[in-house]
This record gives sequence, C-alpha cells and structure tokens, in this order.
Amino acid sequence: MVLRIQKEQLRALLSDVGRRMGLSAGAIDLLTRSAQLSHWRKGQNIFSPEDTADFVNFLVAGAVKVSCPSGAGTVCVQLIRPGQFFGLNWYADQGQPRLFSASAFTDATVAIITNEMMAELVANSPPPGVLQIVSFSWRVLSRLLYDKCCLLGLRMEERLVHELAVLARDFGRETEGGILIDLPVTHADLAEFAIASRANVARVMKRFEREGLTAKDGRKLVITARFFDQQHNPHVKQVLRGDLLRRPRRNIA
Repeated sequence: MVLRIQKEQLRALLSDVGRRMGLSAGAIDLLTRSAQLSHWRKGQNIFSPEDTADFVNFLVAGAVKVSCPSGAGTVCVQLIRPGQFFGLNWYADQGQPRLFSASAFTDATVAIITNEMMAELVANSPPPGVLQIVSFSWRVLSRLLYDKCCLLGLRMEERLVHELAVLARDFGRETEGGILIDLPVTHADLAEFAIASRANVARVMKRFEREGLTAKDGRKLVITARFFDQQHNPHVKQVLRGDLLRRPRRNIA
C-alpha cells in the first residue's frame, strides 16, 4: 500500500517535470515502473564524489543536499526539492566518478533509475523529443551556474537574502503571516548556503527578525510581507528582478 502511494507520487512528479522535458506518457510509465525507491534518514550519505555515475536520481519526498569538494571541506551546490533530478549526472557518464556528493537533508525518498533505462528512453524518443530533453537539462544546469555566479559579487547580507529567497521559492508555502519555509533550517545551514560564518548569519538573522523581515513558526522560518518591501529590505529588488522569489498571491499582513 505504501509502495503504491509512493509510486503514484513519483508518477505525478514525473508527469509535471516531464511536460517541460518533453517526455511522452509512455516514457513516464516506463520510468515509474522501472524506478527503484530508496529511503534515507536525515544526514545519511546517498553518494560520494568517488562513486561511479551508474544511476540517475530523482527526489520523491524530503530534501537532499548536493555538495562539491573544496579544499579540506565541501561547498553546498544545491538543496534539492521533490520533483527534481539531482547529482548533475547524465546517462552517458556511466562508470565515471560523480565528482559531487549528496546527503539527505531531511528524511528522503529517492527514485533510482539505471543509466541503461535512461539510454533506452532517449533512444526510443523522436529527434525533437531528444532535443527537448537535452535543452531542458542544459537550462537547469545553466540556471544553477548563473545563480552561483551571481553570489560571487554579493556581500554576505545580500547572499543571505538570496538564499532565503531560494528556500522560499523551492520549499515555501503561503500562510497568513507570509511565506513559511517548510523545512527545519538552522543558522549553521544558512551559513553553509550563503558561504558565511555561523556567527555572522546569526547576527543578521536576529536583525531581520527585529526589523520584521522574518519570523519564526516553531523551528521553521517565515518570510514576512516586509521582506518583499524595498523600503524595509533594499536587497530584495535583485532577487525579485531575477525571478528567484515571487510575491505572495494573497495580501499578507
């Protein structure tokens, strides 16, 4: 029963992203049937940089953090939301090292698809469909690269606003008080995302809360209406212009 529900959830997510990728109904059926569902506890390592790229990963539930080795540590590349492929892997890379790591940021359900299955899917797609799949992949990677490059020229506070905007876009839901980031995120997590020290992030976040830009709902963050107001938050202009963050549909107090 649980497996059937999870498979239905996988099908729904694949159908949504499949429309943008150009996947046919038959391709979505094939992926849903062949995918193996795996379950990961928060903090568990899903794959490491030295692991071979023999599988394609698709997030069904939870959140996954993808990181890149950097010196003695790692740099967070992306926090994956349900409905996304992750690992920056392409089926033609089979047998090559992944170069990235992935870990469960929360308890997560991941669909694992073999490279052979992806190769069969592409081989059986008409030429326009193959072009759309490749174009979609490059658009996703290009947008991620663009977002990360934008961070290079920003001050710490601006980077923090940027990352809060990304979290609100990918994990936010509208409430009476604003946009609730439906994910337990600590100051240490925000520091990693914004490439800053935990102490500096804690200091700025406390100021944001005093100024009414953010609030707390238990362990979760809420981005309030003031966050969207350039009079109170001049840094928001950039993220709104870049379509990172959409204003709430309702009028929030």
